[in-house]
Amino acid sequence: MGETSRVKVSPFMITILAVWFVANLLSQALYISINGTPYDGVAMLASLGTYYYLIVIIELFLWLWLFVYLSVKAMKKITQNRLRDEIGNIGDLAKSISVA
Repeated sequence: MGETSRVKVSPFMITILAVWFVANLLSQALYISINGTPYDGVAMLASLGTYYYLIVIIELFLWLWLFVYLSVKAMKKITQNRLRDEIGNIGDLAKSISVA
């Protein structure tokens, strides 16, 4: 009745980051294999003019999102482990006390 549906964006965002990273890696490898030196990414982005800022903002957003996503996952994992340990200890204490 009171179910809410959650939209999972995380796999999509992780896919975007993976594609972005691999594309950058492959493009750099190809450029090095042809020219022998890595390209200057800042000069290349600056040549895009005003789109430079848009691309930088998008990339910063993606990396910020990844950092927040991993931080939230880590905090949930730590909290779950801590609660499980605390609840487990309470249960062990309750089992060991005998009421006579």
